[in-house]
Amino acid sequence: MENVYIMKKSAFIAAVFFVMAAAAFAQPKTDVNMRTSKQDGGLRLVFESEEAFLKKANAAVSGLQLNVEFPSAFNIASRKGIDMDTSIKERIFTVNLKEPFDIKVMRLSSPARFVIDIAPKAVVDSTLRAADIKPQSDVVLAQRIYVIDPGHGGYDSGIAGDDFKEKDIVLSIAREIESLLTKKGKKVFLTRKSDQFMSIKDRAVFANQKMAEIFVSIHVSSGEGFALYVPNISDTGYDPAAALYSLSLRQQRYLQKSRALGDGISKAVKEEFNLNVIRREMPLPILNSAAAPAVLIEIPSFKVMNYDQKTRARLAEAMVKGFSYYGQ
Repeated sequence: MENVYIMKKSAFIAAVFFVMAAAAFAQPKTDVNMRTSKQDGGLRLVFESEEAFLKKANAAVSGLQLNVEFPSAFNIASRKGIDMDTSIKERIFTVNLKEPFDIKVMRLSSPARFVIDIAPKAVVDSTLRAADIKPQSDVVLAQRIYVIDPGHGGYDSGIAGDDFKEKDIVLSIAREIESLLTKKGKKVFLTRKSDQFMSIKDRAVFANQKMAEIFVSIHVSSGEGFALYVPNISDTGYDPAAALYSLSLRQQRYLQKSRALGDGISKAVKEEFNLNVIRREMPLPILNSAAAPAVLIEIPSFKVMNYDQKTRARLAEAMVKGFSYYGQ
């Protein structure tokens, strides 16, 4: 009897030890805050959590399901916005939708966010009608290397409207341009690919390191029309503004080409939007430090133009068409 008692006691201790060990080694769940909102005819999902955790998150489409896979166990700590049909299984968060859809994924910082834009395919197809977006198959581009500079970023939001921020809109347009040029076999570099701050010096150095053949900086204007800036250099060949950023003046030999690039973009934008483009020559450091044909374009204020998906696509198409005019 004593031996039986000892065996039972040992088994009980072993079971308690096993449970305690399992609890000790169990991986704690990471809290994830989720919010949803309507965005350009579709939906936007935003997940907020630790930056290292979100960097390893991925999203994939399977039929009518959107699967968001996180690197480890997680817990939806809070949920705000539109009610959706969702489920959680281990490391995967699933959203069940009722019609075919496309997604666009972004990783943002300060705070860390994993953003997924969901657009029904029917909406995309009807929005981007052939009558609105001109085909680019006939556009011939001579240049091979393009650097597109989305202005602002990070804590520098630029101009803000009711629903938009300049830094977000110009980055979206830059990505549209990147997509169009990449499909044509061109090398395209964005000075920033996410919501990050970059100094003027860093942007100029980046463009020159990539040996750009065309450099375009994109901003939003406070005015009601388009404004296009080309470099201006004094007769002495010295630009105090460029010197302020410890950059040598590199634009001198490209001045005429920068003006021609400005002519091409102005023509294409006017054709697409039937709006005049105000031309200005200014000694802007970002332009005067570029060793390439360079322009800065300001698109109309949020007060007069709605930068939905269709408008952003039209702007990108017009810019690419302007590049072709420059090369003629």
